[in-house]
Amino acid sequence: MNKHLLLSLFALLLSSLTACTDDTGTLGGDIMPETDFVTPYSEVFPVTSRALAVDSVLANTSTCYLGSIIDPETRAKTTCDFLAQFNIFENFALPDRSLMNKDKDGNIIADSCDIRIYFDSYYGDSLTTMKLSVQELDTAKVMKENVNYYTNLDPQDFVSTTSNVKKDLTYTVKDLARSEAANSGTTYYRSIVVKLPASYGAWILEKYYQHPEYFKNSYQFIHHVCPGFYFKTAGGIGSMLQTSLMAMNVYFRYTSTEDGTPKLVDGMQRMGATEEVLQNTTVSNKIPAALTDPANEYTFLKSPAGLFTEITLPIDNIIAGEHYTEEISGASISFRKFNKENPTPYDLPAPSSVVLLRKKEMFTFFEQGKLPDGANSFFASYSSSTNAYQFTNISLLIKTLKQERDAGAGVVVSDTEEQRHAKYAAWEAKEENKDWNKLVLIPVKPEYSSIASSTGTSTNVLQRVRNELGLSSARIEGGPGGNLKLNVVYTKSNR
Repeated sequence: MNKHLLLSLFALLLSSLTACTDDTGTLGGDIMPETDFVTPYSEVFPVTSRALAVDSVLANTSTCYLGSIIDPETRAKTTCDFLAQFNIFENFALPDRSLMNKDKDGNIIADSCDIRIYFDSYYGDSLTTMKLSVQELDTAKVMKENVNYYTNLDPQDFVSTTSNVKKDLTYTVKDLARSEAANSGTTYYRSIVVKLPASYGAWILEKYYQHPEYFKNSYQFIHHVCPGFYFKTAGGIGSMLQTSLMAMNVYFRYTSTEDGTPKLVDGMQRMGATEEVLQNTTVSNKIPAALTDPANEYTFLKSPAGLFTEITLPIDNIIAGEHYTEEISGASISFRKFNKENPTPYDLPAPSSVVLLRKKEMFTFFEQGKLPDGANSFFASYSSSTNAYQFTNISLLIKTLKQERDAGAGVVVSDTEEQRHAKYAAWEAKEENKDWNKLVLIPVKPEYSSIASSTGTSTNVLQRVRNELGLSSARIEGGPGGNLKLNVVYTKSNR
């Protein structure tokens, strides 16, 4: 290669390098991600809270509670009753009337009729004597599917004033008439048997032949035959049972010719209290006033329908000064549970799960069947390792609260701090805005479904969240002194 050719190539290379330097002098800065110009940092803010007494929660559930107990830790008294409808199963059918056993006047005979309340879990002393009163409801005042009933509903609004189907009885959780082996047997071995008049069973059977259309579905049966019963705790204290399975049974005899020879055989028809029809628990709580003293350096979670924890978020501090224009990228808060000082075998368990949501949605959230969305509502399970309920990021909610108040108060970015505070004060003084920055921690009962993957593994997916109607109690760190801490992560621009 000659000298002139080498010089030409060198000049061309130098020209290229110079051009690159001229055109891409700021290329590195242009393609660097925006985050390289921000610095994350965090601040911790004290949060105030108080115990909030709640007289009722949504009652619609497939699990009912019956009994009366006193919480050994708080001395709060809780009494539960319930109302239940009974379901007619598909293809409901009785033998032909001509085959039914009858008296000398041709009236159908029912040998007996009863309601069985099955339960596999309970709280308290299994030998405590409890009193139960059972009354028939009224077909003219039936509980409706499209109505939200709460645990403070008045059962007398649904009880029949003309029916003579009433029963009072005593029971213990442990059936002393059974052997110890039977009492330690299989699931659902425990039951309370309510013996109704045999004449009531005969009336139901006769109704079937007079009006078969009343037995086509549960709606017709409830509105024309049996609207259900009210199960009331009428006395005793020391036990609470949980039931999700009840049945009303009518026993009779009829003539069978299956083997070619007519003979009288036993028959039984069962109507079940299932989720297809309504069961509503009523709750009466007597909460000592000391538990809701606003000076307490702790709060409570207590179910059913007893105590929630109300939290006030310090939004003014979170967005004060230069924070007003900074981005909030994270916010976490933890609610630590205090261990019981003098534990007993009858201590109530802590709620297994809770939701944290805006106070204004503490009822509508459940009425509308919502699920925690990570923006305005949050879900957490109790962690035994941290002894707390932890919410790792509620930053979206903090942003929403800031934006809502700004919009309502007419605040703009160009306002000074003093102007903002004046506008905020005027907006917050309105009655409808008094709870704008308040959240509520609520005990809940989650329901999951299992979703199978293509690899054969399964994942539990949260399908439904209901108010916890079971017994639970926990004393939570909090109060007016700012014991709760909210950790907020900001991003600050370096430019």
